[in-house]
Amino acid sequence: MLKRIHNDESGISLVEVLVASAVASIIATAFLVLFSSFSRNVSLEEARAAALTDVQQAMTELTSELRQAIALNADDPVVEVLDASWATAELIFHSDRADAPGPERYRYYVANCSVTHCDLMRDLTVADAATPPWTFTGTPNTELIVANLLIDGDPLFSGAEWSSGSEVITSDCDSATPCDFSLVEIILRVDPDPNTAAEEPLRVLHGVRLRNA
Repeated sequence: MLKRIHNDESGISLVEVLVASAVASIIATAFLVLFSSFSRNVSLEEARAAALTDVQQAMTELTSELRQAIALNADDPVVEVLDASWATAELIFHSDRADAPGPERYRYYVANCSVTHCDLMRDLTVADAATPPWTFTGTPNTELIVANLLIDGDPLFSGAEWSSGSEVITSDCDSATPCDFSLVEIILRVDPDPNTAAEEPLRVLHGVRLRNA
């Protein structure tokens, strides 16, 4: 009786081992794919959150500075230069903060541009003397404000003014063509992950009314 039972018992065959190994390999591969996808999504969300924080901080700082902007002379517009072209995008204005003996010159512009991206920079220059006439020949304090701006689509800066019930947009003005407007529109479109083409860009829009215009 014991001999018969022993003869009827069957061990694990090589085929069963191979099948079990294949199933385990498939499960492990699927788990690794899911884990990799999850980790990638977490990284993208972290990059997006960090980029959004940077953009919001930059917009808050820029709008605060613009609201304090002043004209250096009574007959001058508050904004000195505005250029909406992505090739030469630029915004220049002045402010008179309490912690500086004279006004300061703010210049926002794009730099480090590639085919699709630019960085938004700021030059801050303090007036040469504490009394007018104001000149700004010193070395500016240069700072990176926002990285990886998308240079396609909406303009970075534009001026706006209402005339006869319609909005008049200014995209290019300077000393030759005065910047006669009381509202500056800013659109920051940022790529949160330049290495991922499919990632949805961040877009922050704000209109700043010039208090001293």
